Amino acid sequence: MDNTNKPPVALKLLAGGIAGASETMVTYPAEFVKTRRQLPQFTTTTTTGTTPVSSLTIIRSTYSSVGIRGFYSGCGALASSNFLKSGIRFFSFETSRDFYDKIFRTQPGAGQRNPLVNVLSGFSAGVAESLMVVTPGEALKTRLVEDAAKGGRFTGKGFPGVAVMVVREEGVRALWRGAVPVVSRQATNSMVRFTTFAMMQEGVAKRWPGVSGNVSTTLAMGAVSGVVTVYASMPFDNMKTRMQSIGSEYTGMLDCATNTLKRDGIWAFWRGTGPRLVRLTLSSGIAFTVYDQVIQTAKLFQQRPIKELQTM
Repeated sequence: MDNTNKPPVALKLLAGGIAGASETMVTYPAEFVKTRRQLPQFTTTTTTGTTPVSSLTIIRSTYSSVGIRGFYSGCGALASSNFLKSGIRFFSFETSRDFYDKIFRTQPGAGQRNPLVNVLSGFSAGVAESLMVVTPGEALKTRLVEDAAKGGRFTGKGFPGVAVMVVREEGVRALWRGAVPVVSRQATNSMVRFTTFAMMQEGVAKRWPGVSGNVSTTLAMGAVSGVVTVYASMPFDNMKTRMQSIGSEYTGMLDCATNTLKRDGIWAFWRGTGPRLVRLTLSSGIAFTVYDQVIQTAKLFQQRPIKELQTM
């Protein structure tokens, strides 16, 4: 994400959208398994003494009952929201970073950017994407995943059809239920992810300028930033899933956190870490790489003569 020859707004949004949709299609099965593990009916409680369902059990039961397509239940909702979310995320981050660079009078080109710039820019991007896109998209995805486990009332309805049903039965506010943990999670996600990635990007550019910007280098840095992001934001992700599940009666994030701690213990906040770790490690690497490649490809086309493009 170089600051020189800054791409236009439309290109930032498009590149971010393509990056988000790409990583979703590749990593969604892991997201499906993670969401299933976090749903209340799949967790252990001190009152029933039941054992939480493992990821392997969910994989086996889903494959035996529905097949491969079962792992993509709710994928349309998440892919659609991720296209918009990722576009807004990258655009908001770079726009916020330009703003904070002026506030802190930093010189990013000279490798002297204030670390707070990346932290605040990532936080701003997370808040923007969660309020505009992520919360309703996640609410629908959670219902689709849970519904598939309960008998499939939404089967064949499609993303728009499910959205209409939810609004009709529960009201528009149902799409923003769990907004507080979603905002908390996304703000943490973007803040940690972008800050970690930017620090590694600047460090690699200084020590190993020859590999800076390579696809393999970007993939590796994105993957590492994904690992850090998972452990930092997992509690918010678990509370988000519980609050958005069908029939949820939590009054707020504090109520959800208190009840989860009482019933399932502290480790319940990190339930589903395994599949989410797989997904975010891959998705972060894919997203940063695809975004950079789309931007670089667009720059190459802008620099090529019109006659040369007409002969392609």
